[in-house]
Amino acid sequence: MKRYISLFVILILISLSLSGCYDAKSIENFAYVIAVGIDTGTTNTLKLTFQFAVPNNSASNDESGQGSTQSSDSSILSVECSSIDSGISLINGHISKKVNLSHCKAVIMSEALSSGGVSDYVKTLMNNIEIRPDTNIIISKCSASDFLQNSKPPLEDLSAKYYEIILNSSEYTGYSGNVTLSGFYSNMADNSSEAYASLGDINPDTKSVSNIGTAVFKGDTFVGELDSIETICHLIITKNINTATISIPSPFDNKNTIALSISMSRKTKASVEFTNGLPYIKLDVSIEANILSMNGNVDYTNSDNLKLIEESANAYLYTNINAYLYKTSKDFKSDISGFRQICEKILFYYR
Repeated sequence: MKRYISLFVILILISLSLSGCYDAKSIENFAYVIAVGIDTGTTNTLKLTFQFAVPNNSASNDESGQGSTQSSDSSILSVECSSIDSGISLINGHISKKVNLSHCKAVIMSEALSSGGVSDYVKTLMNNIEIRPDTNIIISKCSASDFLQNSKPPLEDLSAKYYEIILNSSEYTGYSGNVTLSGFYSNMADNSSEAYASLGDINPDTKSVSNIGTAVFKGDTFVGELDSIETICHLIITKNINTATISIPSPFDNKNTIALSISMSRKTKASVEFTNGLPYIKLDVSIEANILSMNGNVDYTNSDNLKLIEESANAYLYTNINAYLYKTSKDFKSDISGFRQICEKILFYYR
């Protein structure tokens, strides 16, 4: 009897090991989205645009000797819809595969859409379990669909990698910020700071996309733009700058400039004093700089000349940081620097 019981158990184990997952789905059944564009619709509430990865035929690549199975092209499809979820359902009805957002690198929203508020769209994206929290947010000066149509990587074969490279360029240019979906949502929902995002546009000369500047929000509404030097100032104050290149007036020739590569020698410190109930904020900014462009008529080993360059750089940064603070606080009435949080901590401490 024991022999039959043992044999029965073995047969069960063998049958389980040989059975496959009945609900398993092949990756070939999915259409993987690289980027999502959201615009104001013409015939409906939204115009939703998807950029899909189109994989190469691995067999043909192996025969040709290239040996690459990476995606070298992409396909773009748009639908007019009442919501993001209904748009995904419509796309699923148009294509032979199921839309999958797990590899989405960027969400692009147009300025026109963002000017009317983006809270509902951001919350919908955050609630989608397929979309990663580190997906980047870009606010486009042109329509999101045009932005995606012109996202052609000139130096990169893999379209998905292209978005990573263009967004990570902030680490060595300082001309834009790398803002994620979770970071944007957190700033939008937080009372101690305001939201901001990378600013995108189409270069009229190359007809390719560019990522220079910052989109500023008040609540969930887009209220204005920062250019490259204003973005550098923002990154300096918020302690998010790695390296950046600036051009300061030459103290030796008022018709020329000197290019400097700057980085932080230590993180910016902010202190607050209250006078008659109003906050007076002081910033302690410490910058290191390397000279990139040199004039042959100037002796850069001379300590007096270096002192003049240092004074010119200090004056340039002081002027631009003050202009940035005035623009964001007075013109945009937005605290993307997070000073409110610093003031709240001080008030809480003295209560």
